[in-house]
Amino acid sequence: MKWSEVIGQDEIKAQLDLLIISNRVPHAQLFIGDPGYGGLPLAIEFALSILNDNNNMLLSRKLGKKCQNPDLHFIFPVVKKGNERNAFSEDYLTEWFSFLDENPYGTYNEWFETLEIGNKQGVIGVAQIEKLHQKMFLKAFGGKMKICIVWGAEKMNLQASNTFLKLLEEPPEKTYFILISEDEQLLLPTIISRCQLLEIKPIEPNVLIQKIPDNTKNMRQLVSAACGDYNKLQKLIKGNESKNYESILISGLRKAFKAKQDKRMIGDLIDWCSGIYVLGREDQKAFLGFCIQFFRDAFFINYSLNEIIHFDSQNNFDITKFAPYVNSNNIIKIISLFEETRYNISRNGNEKMLFTNLALKLTKFINLPAN
Repeated sequence: MKWSEVIGQDEIKAQLDLLIISNRVPHAQLFIGDPGYGGLPLAIEFALSILNDNNNMLLSRKLGKKCQNPDLHFIFPVVKKGNERNAFSEDYLTEWFSFLDENPYGTYNEWFETLEIGNKQGVIGVAQIEKLHQKMFLKAFGGKMKICIVWGAEKMNLQASNTFLKLLEEPPEKTYFILISEDEQLLLPTIISRCQLLEIKPIEPNVLIQKIPDNTKNMRQLVSAACGDYNKLQKLIKGNESKNYESILISGLRKAFKAKQDKRMIGDLIDWCSGIYVLGREDQKAFLGFCIQFFRDAFFINYSLNEIIHFDSQNNFDITKFAPYVNSNNIIKIISLFEETRYNISRNGNEKMLFTNLALKLTKFINLPAN
């Protein structure tokens, strides 16, 4: 295979190559991993090879141009454009192909921003799966195989998931499904059991460092902070997203410290939560992920483990002065609080309740003295 749009992942590429060479491609696969690891471009390049559509004329084209094959179908989360009853992926193919051209390692939130849907959450509904069922039983345009890539498989609602399960249980001949998900725990166990799982691991550091412009400072620190995520690496190079998240967190921490001494500050904490509500759910999850890494780094500073610390302030914040407040008596409580909040946000929990709970518990935990 050409793999011209995939960064690193040589081990996985070899596995997928072998499946095609040995003619052992399973009818359903589930790619698990963060978008920045490259599950989507891997799936597309793999699908094109199955369809024998990796010709040299396409190599110079970006991913969105390369994958416009009539036997390659895409399902992804969308929202209604107007008053229509249902929303279908086909209605957004122009935006989708542009997204693949510009940001194939992008997140759900970045896809939703492309659609300009505000705080709405894209979903994959049952009408979409029913339409897919009809399409998959039609004869392939090329007369051979058909492939469907489901990006954001966990965005299927329960009814859609059950309908999709029936399609997996009785698939049409010469039809393949590649599901892509960040978290298999959000999928029906019965869907997982019908798929061959492939864990997409972080991209190798030696590969990522080659993707950084030569004149960039602290290249190795950036690669370390990216944790194998190409999309995150690009944001770190630009610095904008981390700066915003850091600013939000620092503001909340200052309020949490003051609230311990002055209960009237609780109102300010609630107001701080309101500033997080306006973020989309994917942005909220990203913010919580930033916070988890921040607190871990603060804890490691107490033990002079500078080689594994990722934090690099974009707001002139001195984390070394904050570090003593993150200690062996509260670090597990704090990390668990943010991880549980992120999990519940991904499960569409009530944002106001979750972040209010986080703010109040953070006030308690951050003021716990070291043993």
